Amino acid sequence: MEHKLTLINVFAGINSEEAVFEELPAECISDKIFKLCASPGLALGLAKGDTIKLHHNGEFELIKHGGNFCIQIYKEELVKEKIETAESIVKRELSGSLDGFHNGSLAFTAPIRNGFHATNKVFNVIRDLLESEYYYSNIYEYPYNFDDEELVSWARDLD
Repeated sequence: MEHKLTLINVFAGINSEEAVFEELPAECISDKIFKLCASPGLALGLAKGDTIKLHHNGEFELIKHGGNFCIQIYKEELVKEKIETAESIVKRELSGSLDGFHNGSLAFTAPIRNGFHATNKVFNVIRDLLESEYYYSNIYEYPYNFDDEELVSWARDLD
């Protein structure tokens, strides 16, 4: 069965006035069930390859973890050459990808098979290159509660 590629809007948070949504490419598996084709740059708790159930209000339920980290970096002024270097490093060292960048937000995907140690080593280099911290946006059980650092089960089992 061939799945249809589409764009979906997932809830990414609330700004001072209203809900914020992020548009992501996804395969439509069935009614309200989608497999993400890119990691988000704003939304938390998701990564490329994840299968989700999308509700009409943009909120989602993770049905199946896709085996990837989503690593987000925010930097107001990005230099094209540095972004290209970061993308090359992630691809070469982790078999990962830069899935998108927009208005200072970068979204990277790295397979979890690399583990935390190797992934941190690579992103420490990228942090120094871009002069900006990175954030694992899909490893926390409650990603929108910044006071709770409980890891999801698959992340607890990694190195």
